[in-house]
Amino acid sequence: MSLAKYAGVSLIAMSASMGHAGGMEDTALSAGFMFEDGKYGSVSLKSQAPSIKAKVGGVSAMSKSVLGSVTSTNIKAKMDVLDNISVGITYYRQAGIKLDYQGSWSLAGLGGAVPAATVAAGLPKVDLDVTALAGLVKYDFNDNISALVGVKNGTASDATVLIPSESVVAAATGKSSLSYVVGAAYEIPEIALRAELIYETSADYVLATIFATNVPGTNVPGTVNASTPNYTNLYVQSGIAEDTLAYATIRKGEWKKSQVSITNAGTRTKPASALGTPQDISDFDDSTDYSIGLGRKFGDTWSSSISYNWTSGTSATTTSPFTLSNGNQGLSVGAKYAWNENTDISFGGNYTEFKDVAGQWLQAVTTGAPSNTKLFGTNNADFKGNSVTTLGVSISHSF
Repeated sequence: MSLAKYAGVSLIAMSASMGHAGGMEDTALSAGFMFEDGKYGSVSLKSQAPSIKAKVGGVSAMSKSVLGSVTSTNIKAKMDVLDNISVGITYYRQAGIKLDYQGSWSLAGLGGAVPAATVAAGLPKVDLDVTALAGLVKYDFNDNISALVGVKNGTASDATVLIPSESVVAAATGKSSLSYVVGAAYEIPEIALRAELIYETSADYVLATIFATNVPGTNVPGTVNASTPNYTNLYVQSGIAEDTLAYATIRKGEWKKSQVSITNAGTRTKPASALGTPQDISDFDDSTDYSIGLGRKFGDTWSSSISYNWTSGTSATTTSPFTLSNGNQGLSVGAKYAWNENTDISFGGNYTEFKDVAGQWLQAVTTGAPSNTKLFGTNNADFKGNSVTTLGVSISHSF
């Protein structure tokens, strides 16, 4: 049973982590291309279309998804420089937040007394993107054992953070940050077995900005702080029958230590903290994402795959408007067509459903008048029945 039997199996990975309590990851680093033979390159395009809305007291509160659609590009290239040393590079959208309550909220407060537009103007809007460019080196000790090391340069683009309840109106300047990759793999080529363990270190982004205040002429300098966490990723694949491959992934992200925060002269980490310390505006929890799947080759030109992904939830309630679900589960299907001996075209999709979460933060939305009357009483922003659809296409070529 040779590795060539499985070369056509499509393993398109579709991320669906947006919107849950486990952070803001979009695309996970994949080192699988480093195990291709000879020179190899690929370009892929991924489009995510979320449908995430809330209800308040059973009434629809949003006219459109609070998370915006995202299209991203993934580029990979690899070559052998010696018999046992390979180098590669990959570019991808690592993380991001496209959160817009202001453009999606459509429910008036106080039974219609406060217009929906007025309510929306007091809710958050955050636009933040982090792309990554990673360089990897793989060293083969023998036919079975190899090691990987690499450097990843992440770039946070210029960001917009509007949180009126915290008097935060900021346009932050982008910044880059370095992190590192280390890993090891064990292979048995005869049965297409590969077990791959990768560790990625965290990266911090401190984005300079000027915070607008409610008092004209008293804007204050500060920073918007974001980070990507330490990741541990385990990938295992093995041939289980003629032309059939099974694979599984476990990915753990330490998001609890990687919140989005703001810092200026008036912020405090905790009520008892000193002024000027970071104040979290997110409430991410550590996450563990799982996927299992099967790939099957049909003749010399077609192969396909199917996989199931899930993330366990942490709490059915949240006090953060950044948390829009309590875990998820989804299904991916993919296919690959061998255009010729060296060129493949892959395409696929993922549909993921998000588990329900109740946003208790809505109870803190008030009129702002001296009485601070709650606009929606004791109701929560209930995120139920939401989902995201992801489509992708890729072209790869071996030299």
